[in-house]
Amino acid sequence: MDDIIWIIGLVVSLVVIVLIVSVALRGMRPKLPEPQVFTPSPTTARSLPASSAASTASGLTPQVIAEIDRLIGAGHRIQAIKLYRRATGVGLKDAKDRVEHWSISTTAPHMAARSNANAAYSSITPAAQTASSLRASLPASVVSEIDRMVIADQPISAIKLLREHTGLGLKETKQLIDAWVPGRTR
Repeated sequence: MDDIIWIIGLVVSLVVIVLIVSVALRGMRPKLPEPQVFTPSPTTARSLPASSAASTASGLTPQVIAEIDRLIGAGHRIQAIKLYRRATGVGLKDAKDRVEHWSISTTAPHMAARSNANAAYSSITPAAQTASSLRASLPASVVSEIDRMVIADQPISAIKLLREHTGLGLKETKQLIDAWVPGRTR
C-alpha cells in the first residue's frame, strides 16, 4: 500500500511540474508586435514662419513632399524632420512621429532619390539642359571622365556619373549623354 501512495504522489507531482513548465513556456512565447498608427498629439500648431506664408494651408506643397521623400530615401531623417517642422509649424514630437511613419510617395523616383543623395545641393540648375551648357557647369575631371566613357562606348557608366553629379532624371541624363560630343567645350 505504501508503494501505491508513493506512485500516486510521484504521478501527481509530475503532472504539477508539467503544468508549471507548460505555463512558463507559453508565457515565453514571442508575441506579434502591435501595429503602430500615427496619432498626432493634441497640441496647437505654432505660428508659421514668414517664409512659408505663401504655402498651402498644411504647408506641404508638392516640392516640400518631394524634398522630404528625397531626404528620407537618403537616410537624412533629422533634416526631413526639420523641413517638416518648417513647412507645417508643428512641434518636434509630432514632426518626428510623422517622419518616422512617412512612406515615400509613389510618384517620387525612389531609386533616383537614393542614388542622387550626394547631389542634393548641386550647382547645376534645371535650366542647364543642353550638353554644352552642362559641360561648362561641371568640374573638369567629371567632364574628362564622361568624355572617356562616351569614347569607350560606355553610355550606362556615363549616365550614372552624370546623374551622380547633377541629380537629373534618367531620361534627361540619357538624352544629354546621347548628345554629348567628347572634347568639345561650347
